[in-house]
Amino acid sequence: MRKLILALLVVAIAAPAFASETRLRTLGPQVAPFIEDDANVFKWYGTLPSYANLVTITAGYEDVLFYGYDHGWYDEYLYSKFGLTYGLGEDNQYGVIGLWWEETTRGPLWQHGWFGPYGWQATDFSEWVYNKWNVMWGLSLDGLSFGLYFNRADQGYLYDEDGDEFEQHWAYTTLGLGVRFDIGDQMYADIAADYTTVGYTFDYEGQDMLNEDNNSILALRGRMFYEWSDVVTVVPYFNYITGDLSLKSDNADYYGDFDVWGWKGFHLDLGLGLNLRVNDETLLIVAVKPYGMAKAEPSGSGSEIGDISMQATMFPGFAFGFETDVKNWLTFRAGCDKMFIKWNEEVDYVEGSYEYTETLAPFNWYLGLGFHVGNFDIDAMINKEVPFSMGYWLTGFQPDWYSGAPIGMISATYHF
Repeated sequence: MRKLILALLVVAIAAPAFASETRLRTLGPQVAPFIEDDANVFKWYGTLPSYANLVTITAGYEDVLFYGYDHGWYDEYLYSKFGLTYGLGEDNQYGVIGLWWEETTRGPLWQHGWFGPYGWQATDFSEWVYNKWNVMWGLSLDGLSFGLYFNRADQGYLYDEDGDEFEQHWAYTTLGLGVRFDIGDQMYADIAADYTTVGYTFDYEGQDMLNEDNNSILALRGRMFYEWSDVVTVVPYFNYITGDLSLKSDNADYYGDFDVWGWKGFHLDLGLGLNLRVNDETLLIVAVKPYGMAKAEPSGSGSEIGDISMQATMFPGFAFGFETDVKNWLTFRAGCDKMFIKWNEEVDYVEGSYEYTETLAPFNWYLGLGFHVGNFDIDAMINKEVPFSMGYWLTGFQPDWYSGAPIGMISATYHF
């Protein structure tokens, strides 16, 4: 649980750029809210009309895609996503539609970080479920554009043997709305919201053992781009998430005195970034997150458990991103973030209690390359150990078996 809340803080804390999800990763997850990128449509739905007529392909190892502290390269799960955006009518007069295909959707435990504890209960919130629909539509008007988003994933099975039934089912549904609008000649803003419902059922021999069908998560976020000068663009940002993922059962024997029956919580994240276009080839992004907090507590618990409170406070956090065109066909990228975090955990039992406090200052950094060939942009996330382990005969260093992959994520974007 502690890792999940801390990971959430690490995660959340100009002309449109045609790049990719990999570009956002290599500049750093803390930098992502402060820049323009076509992969940002999954957070800022109102930007979709700016990215018509693209084919996008992304693949990477799952540990690389999770914005936590563990950036290992040993996970065998290879994630992939194929996408297409297409303008409808002349000059996109009927809007832009986006379709994406992928095998599975992460449960809200992974998407929002702090919803869910350790142990067996976490599986009810983090199950990977077959994705059915991942679609978006947006329309650009005079000084205003908006986008609508729909994501549906569900999976289940029913086993019947001589009248004894065993059933299990998961479902995640997300509806999103985003708006981009002009404020002045040098200023525009993005506002987005999404609402996720979570369904889970576990039924054995006609007994409603476990369900969480009425749970939901609401996320709100906003940012503004102010072109202060030809060199400096100022970007303030906020993000707020709240929800309740409770577990319920009609079978009293299913509960234990020391069990926790689901979690509820919220997350707040504030930031201010600067986009510095120092020359035609180089972009610097400097950002500070002066405050962030994530908090979780049980939705319900057994008779032997009193109050449980888990909270992580970030004060402050810093992020830095850098990309430059080495050649007209090659871009170098790097990023880093530094967070100052205080963790507090308070637990009361019937026969005692404890409090745990820890201070942390994690540092993460990232490397990437972009290749530009014709209408193709190909971005790669580079293993940070590659410069030090490009063959034993060159460096005298043999990497660990789990960190030897040179590339952990790659994206290809085609413009038509």
